[in-house]
Amino acid sequence: MTSLINSLDTDKLSFYRTKHHFEKYGEFHTVDEFIQYCQWARDQAVRLYVLGNGSNVLFRSRKISSLVLKNKLNQDIDALGGGRFEISSSTQVIDVLRYCYAQSLESFYYLSSVPATIGGALAMNAGRGRQQNMTVYDFVESVTFFDVEQNQIKTLQSTDIVKGYRQTIFTDSQNKLILRAVFKFDPISFQSDPILARKKWSKKVQDYSAPNCGSVFKQADYRILRKLEGLSIGKSAFSKKTTNWILNKSKSSLPIRFLISMAQILHGCLGKKIELEVIVIE
Repeated sequence: MTSLINSLDTDKLSFYRTKHHFEKYGEFHTVDEFIQYCQWARDQAVRLYVLGNGSNVLFRSRKISSLVLKNKLNQDIDALGGGRFEISSSTQVIDVLRYCYAQSLESFYYLSSVPATIGGALAMNAGRGRQQNMTVYDFVESVTFFDVEQNQIKTLQSTDIVKGYRQTIFTDSQNKLILRAVFKFDPISFQSDPILARKKWSKKVQDYSAPNCGSVFKQADYRILRKLEGLSIGKSAFSKKTTNWILNKSKSSLPIRFLISMAQILHGCLGKKIELEVIVIE
């Protein structure tokens, strides 16, 4: 088992592109391999984190002691008939959307600008926002996952999974590995390319001038966040263009952490609620 675990120095595991030394890093291609990693982590009393593609992850320190695993399950889109498709968790969201568009199928095209895997989108109940009240689960019939604690594969209907805005039974849980999900996409006629339209919108309103992980906070007072726009520490700064985004050109995560702490302190002083969307790994 230890032969599957390596140390790694890289800036490729987070979209913030901060560089870290991962003392324990591994990749799993099958459920059996994942089970072996889980058993090793339990035996060694080591924290475990499954990484999708790093689009919402902040690594806290220079050295990361947790066992960080990369999901390398096969990327599959299997047609089941009747507009139903079984899609693996490692499949990129954009690949699903391109497939749906080519087949003239309705889908969650508003996620075209989100660099997420299907597993990540399902775990965080990805969607358009509170006002639009549209999420990936509008198209989900069921999700199949491996339950680490009970050591078995389970399937649940979408109504038993979603707990609220950006919240599911998988959110912040490393005891459940999403394997695949069944989606239902209805036929639709397009007047224009919805993927291209979303990307044009994204380019106009979102800030890609430096590495970032998108929205930093799941819940916050935007009046406070707007006051922080442009605030910088070192080579990291709150975006002037996109509220609730931090842009980063530093190889250290320390400036990002300082900016997050400042926002949290301000909210605390003013009695406002704030909750991180970015996942912090140590």
